[in-house]
Amino acid sequence: MAHLTVDLNDAELLARMKNFEDHLVERKTVRDDKDWKKTAVAFANSVPVGLPAVLFIGVRNNGEIENPQPNMDEVQKKFNTQMQRVYPRIAYVPKIVAENGRQALAVIVPGSESRPHFAGLSYVRRGSETFEASEEQFAELVAQRNSKAALILQSKGKNVTVITHPLFGQMPEIGVMGGRWPDTTVIVNCDQFYVTLLASPTDVPESFPLGRVEVNRDNLRSRLQLEIHG
Repeated sequence: MAHLTVDLNDAELLARMKNFEDHLVERKTVRDDKDWKKTAVAFANSVPVGLPAVLFIGVRNNGEIENPQPNMDEVQKKFNTQMQRVYPRIAYVPKIVAENGRQALAVIVPGSESRPHFAGLSYVRRGSETFEASEEQFAELVAQRNSKAALILQSKGKNVTVITHPLFGQMPEIGVMGGRWPDTTVIVNCDQFYVTLLASPTDVPESFPLGRVEVNRDNLRSRLQLEIHG
């Protein structure tokens, strides 16, 4: 999980806890544990990217911290366990807030650049068995909604024709002769943002924004052709 910086101090968190619920604040009691994950996912998917929303756990609808006090360590562990079932993973910061000798858990969830997130695992078939999808496989499933990414993924692991079209005055990519990549080039991976290519087994994979990539067909070699611009 990437490092996450938030700007909500204890006083700001307590103020949010006491105010009315809105699109940036939700209060749940410890017994409402079935709604914790749904709320966190909804925040990550709906809040403007980078803007912090807060899920308060152990707080009643009127903004008061519930009593008797639960074990906050156990509450936080339970929440962390639930978040392991979210794909892709959500960045969040848990903080303990205190008022009148009572404690509650404030979970700060910013709007996510990696949306959409899903409150459950995805599964794939491998041979005759079913497995939980890995992060990479999940990204591929999402990318298949993009017609360009889906077409590129059909040739994953296969040789492709790659031609670069540098901007005027730019030099061609290192190791690329005349803008054409070696015939050994294969597609390593592709998601909704980037395509990753490997020119040869001894090279380092290179990634390119999908917006710079034009998909074509190399009819001479009967395979996919990618043209990279800029």
